Amino acid sequence: MSALDRPASALAAERRAAAAPALIAATLRGLARAVVNRRQIGRLRDLTDRGLADIGLMRLDLDFARRAPLQVDPTRRLASVARERAHS
Repeated sequence: MSALDRPASALAAERRAAAAPALIAATLRGLARAVVNRRQIGRLRDLTDRGLADIGLMRLDLDFARRAPLQVDPTRRLASVARERAHS
């Protein structure tokens, strides 16, 4: 039996099954990165208000970022807030 004899749906299913481990690994890496970045936000809390202002953030921004769902990288939220503040 050659690849030409298989139905297209079977080939698509095989491709998805082959891609699943890579997708799972990428998801786990993303979760691990989000957890590490949440810890880093905890360290940002140690900065003074002036130190936070120097990098374009406020304490409320840290709380906003930490309230994000676990699978969301909080540093992306912080970067977004800082960018919006810089443009306004």
